[in-house]
Amino acid sequence: MSDLTLNTQEIGRWFRDSGDYTHNLNYDLNEDSVVMDLGGYTGVWAQQIIDKYNPNTYILEPIEEFYSGMVDKFKGNDKVRLMKVGISVENKTDKLFMGGDGTSSNIKDGKSVNVEFNTIDTVLEKWGLNSVDLIQINIEGDEYPLLEDMLKTDSINKFKNIQIQFHLGIDNDIKRRDIIRDGLKNNGFKIKFDYPFVWESWTKE
Repeated sequence: MSDLTLNTQEIGRWFRDSGDYTHNLNYDLNEDSVVMDLGGYTGVWAQQIIDKYNPNTYILEPIEEFYSGMVDKFKGNDKVRLMKVGISVENKTDKLFMGGDGTSSNIKDGKSVNVEFNTIDTVLEKWGLNSVDLIQINIEGDEYPLLEDMLKTDSINKFKNIQIQFHLGIDNDIKRRDIIRDGLKNNGFKIKFDYPFVWESWTKE
């Protein structure tokens, strides 16, 4: 089975199961919970989570247009905090290539913009967070080095639930996903749901 066929089948299964409105929102959360969204884009998922649980919500979005839109969107909610940075394995300034919800550092096509990147530990330190109940990671291929680094540094264990969209088309994508999944298991995480290269979620009980 080709990667494309696998992805097409899993996308179909995800939509048949209404995953955007079931799996991606169904967690053991409440108004005291801490939720983090890496790659907030326009804040659709964050708003759904807020509507359902009213948690303390922390959103990263490095693109000015999308960041400013969320500043307006959430301006009346003092439980939402926004940071205009991308996530990386080092603190740096680098390029992202604009592509709407597919804006990426990996697909070098279209207009490029310089943005600030922080490590996950830097972000947690800036916000004064020691633990996070749920993190969503949708960062267009950069999930691989991020999760590899989080496993290496042990920061992975600051998160109780990790919801990930792995992307195809990245060097050694299938192998790297497998290794990351093994690392999650070795750190006590269990699979919550799994639609390969669409969405999957891991939880630590």
